[in-house]
Amino acid sequence: MTDNVGSIEELFDQTQAIGERGESGENPATARVSGGRKKGESGRKLGEFAYQSPEYPIDALGPLADLCKVITLNAQLNPATVGQSILSAASLAAQGSCEVETLSGHKPLSIYALSIAESGDGKSTVESIVLCGIKQYEKEMHGAIQARKAEQAGKPLKEQTTEREPYLLASDATVQGIIKGFLTGWPSQGIFTAEGATMLCGWGMAAEQRANTSANLNKLWDGEAVSIQRGMSGRIQLYNRRFCAHWMIQPDVAQEALTDPALSSIGLWPRFMVSWPEPLSPRKYRRYEFWNDPYVKAFWDRCKAMLRAQVITDDGECGEFRTIRLSDEARQILVETFERMEQARDPANPLHCVKPFAVRLCELACRNAGVLAAYADENTISAERMKNGIALAGYSLDTWRGIFGQREDLTYDRWARELYAWLLKRPNRRASETDILKTAVPKYLRNKHRRDTALSILRECGLIQKAVDVVNGDVRIAHNEWEAVPNA
Repeated sequence: MTDNVGSIEELFDQTQAIGERGESGENPATARVSGGRKKGESGRKLGEFAYQSPEYPIDALGPLADLCKVITLNAQLNPATVGQSILSAASLAAQGSCEVETLSGHKPLSIYALSIAESGDGKSTVESIVLCGIKQYEKEMHGAIQARKAEQAGKPLKEQTTEREPYLLASDATVQGIIKGFLTGWPSQGIFTAEGATMLCGWGMAAEQRANTSANLNKLWDGEAVSIQRGMSGRIQLYNRRFCAHWMIQPDVAQEALTDPALSSIGLWPRFMVSWPEPLSPRKYRRYEFWNDPYVKAFWDRCKAMLRAQVITDDGECGEFRTIRLSDEARQILVETFERMEQARDPANPLHCVKPFAVRLCELACRNAGVLAAYADENTISAERMKNGIALAGYSLDTWRGIFGQREDLTYDRWARELYAWLLKRPNRRASETDILKTAVPKYLRNKHRRDTALSILRECGLIQKAVDVVNGDVRIAHNEWEAVPNA
């Protein structure tokens, strides 16, 4: 774990039994304190933040740990991205037949995962490896249904049976599309994509749709019934549907969505397990025939077995769920963790800046532990499984703290450094705000939010000043023009 963010265990040690003294808003960005400096406080130096991603707890994956290690080593990928992919794929395989006991009742094994990684850091590679078994199962089901349709082709319509669409995976969807898919297709589905921008920047996440999309994704995560009344389509009432997700996205695309107050306030992001590892180091070529890897093949086979165990009712619902229960030892560990996380409600607590994420940690931990237990064909969550689930959820919480703290500041500092370097190369080391939007290098600085953020930081650090012109001996401040201060 990192020194500047602090591990969950270290935060536990800092937490006093100080009770509840009131709550702040649900948006962590509004309560953020970064590097010991509050927003707007002057006197900082450019580059003072040195964020490092927390270490991913591979061993906490339990029966999936060796698979994660093998793929990480042979495909030369980051273990966090691999671990998120494996856990969410196992969630998709298990959610249709199992649920988990938590401190607040029985909950789905559905996991929402968000993996942030640079372009070229293996998002598509790991997806192709991990999801191959589920895609094979999907293809087998498709072939079987097509064969049954061909057999019925010559029969009278009243003797033909309606086949449900056997598709579990989608790479892009709207909430309306998901619900329609539940009406005609499998009751357990998920959106898995290595191009998460299709979800976060698509129609469903447009400003006028974002709140509705987020609220409905929350309900699906909670396992609630789909209950919709519309004038044109009438009543839609669906029970026992399950939905999970793994979205992989590049940092620049993720930045705006991650800090969107609406997505945190509505509670969407606090339901996500997140990873944001450091960029990959230069690699040497290594051939990896993952389709021949016994660990990978065993994972595919187990996922298929869990999918075949699903029972679909005549109404298209998931059949009776097998409940994975908490052992007495696991429950005690969970209760202690719950009480510690509840201290995040106090403004003096170090977790208060990510309170919505902290207070959901226990349910995330139960879902993680439940998926691992289901994969191992266990009916009870042991103390060890519970500790593993908490460790995985704790890694996510550490990462969220970084996103709403040092990592965000580090990103802003990078914008400022690159804008300053560009200004130093300009004639007279100056440029107007309009020039920056039109000609700044790198191109991603040609954005009002990034420009204004970078200019604000450079002003705070004393690296730029208002440009001046001398006209007929008079010194005049140039309107909306800035000049870099060299050797500052």
